[in-house]
Amino acid sequence: MFALEVQFLTDAYRASSPWGGAEWPPHPERLYSALVLAWAESGKPDEERAALLWLERQPPPVIEADGLSDVATRDDPIVFVPPNGMSGATLTALPSSRKRAARQFEASLPAEPLVRFFWPTATPEPAVRMGLATLAGRVASLGHSGSLVRCAVVEAAPDPTRSWQPLNAAASSLDGIHRLRVMFEGRLDDLEAAYARGERPQPRVTVPYVPPGGQSADEPIASVFGDVNDWFIFEDVGGFCPDLVAYPRVAQVARNALLAYSPQQPAPEVLSGHGEGGNPSQRPHVAIVPLADLGWPHSAGRLLGLAFILPRHLQFDSRQVVLEAIARFARSSSTGDDLEGRLTFGRAGEWRLRRTAAPSRASLRPDRWCATSASWASALPVVLDRFPKSGDPTEEAEIIAAACTHVGLPEPVELELHAHAAVRGAPSAKQRAHTPAWADWSFPPGSWLAGRPRRHVVLRFDTPVCGPVILGAGRYQGLGLCLPMTQESRE
Repeated sequence: MFALEVQFLTDAYRASSPWGGAEWPPHPERLYSALVLAWAESGKPDEERAALLWLERQPPPVIEADGLSDVATRDDPIVFVPPNGMSGATLTALPSSRKRAARQFEASLPAEPLVRFFWPTATPEPAVRMGLATLAGRVASLGHSGSLVRCAVVEAAPDPTRSWQPLNAAASSLDGIHRLRVMFEGRLDDLEAAYARGERPQPRVTVPYVPPGGQSADEPIASVFGDVNDWFIFEDVGGFCPDLVAYPRVAQVARNALLAYSPQQPAPEVLSGHGEGGNPSQRPHVAIVPLADLGWPHSAGRLLGLAFILPRHLQFDSRQVVLEAIARFARSSSTGDDLEGRLTFGRAGEWRLRRTAAPSRASLRPDRWCATSASWASALPVVLDRFPKSGDPTEEAEIIAAACTHVGLPEPVELELHAHAAVRGAPSAKQRAHTPAWADWSFPPGSWLAGRPRRHVVLRFDTPVCGPVILGAGRYQGLGLCLPMTQESRE
């Protein structure tokens, strides 16, 4: 059976997972990127490009690697080093002159430092196999440049006791399964385009994998909304920036923009949020959430940008439609910048937003919202899914608990309801006394959310859950977005 074999020559795999901590097993996309680098450094031969294009069209591979229980991790201390990717002819581009950034070089230490990637249904043509073998022979490292490897094309059969099995990415009952980044058709063009723009490549597609021996008990429960790889960040770069309490209107304008830029017309359910006959969709779809100055000691609640979040389990073809709509939106600005989009708010003007894979502000980083925690607090108020029959707070708490289960989370063991947020800088759920009407939450005309009760919440689960946590009737418009509570924020 055709396979790509990777042996770690120092018995350690040095790479950081986008979800935090040391990465294990090596993600298939990580190996593909290493092969692409070997191809680019050798002058981009046509026969090797054909081999890469063949590989990216294959389904997610079976991975033969140690299970998590057989892998130790090493967390090195935080060090401050000059960042990579600096360019220019000025002295500031020299390593000795760059502003140092915090880095932590984490490593996985498997019991067996040998990993194989199998494609059971694939039989490459001799020319493709030769191209992959040539590329593999030039791969010197995987992950960090100090993670030295020997890579080769082999014929072997996977060991069932060490096999990570890919699953259908649309499966709805697999929250908590290990998710790995994989290559996909078009990935080579995607990497070349990112390189031409001078940007770090953005991971695109993740697939759930079952570890050897079944699901890992240590894997946290996650909601239906995607992880950091499914967040597409746009940051404020000028023009009319709305107030955070007007975000329901912003979300509607952004949603209308995506519908207009959809390559399929009428726009599919994953973008529109409407099923057949115009009824509200019963499936998870794209959420549009605000990114604001929230949760810091001196936060003022200023809107800094927004994010489009894809559902966690999304079929490949549906994902491609969403990505194309987002890419078209990112080219909608009149400035000629192919990464800058715009939202128009009538006479108020245009809000210019720039697509970024490396946000300039900590408040824009998706890992803040995708952390794993047992305690969460709403940054934007939760809109109740239904009107309580009475003013009893117990009934409101039951509605919030049901909202948690509706997005794939367990019911919280503790739940607090408040008019005001526990997150610094977050606006109140209710209009404060003696404040003008424009300071209250603003909804689009005719919005069914406008009259629904709104509550800020503090939740505690009996086990840590993986974010993002977005609850309530307005979750696809960013309302009900929650921030994990650290010890400092609880105090």
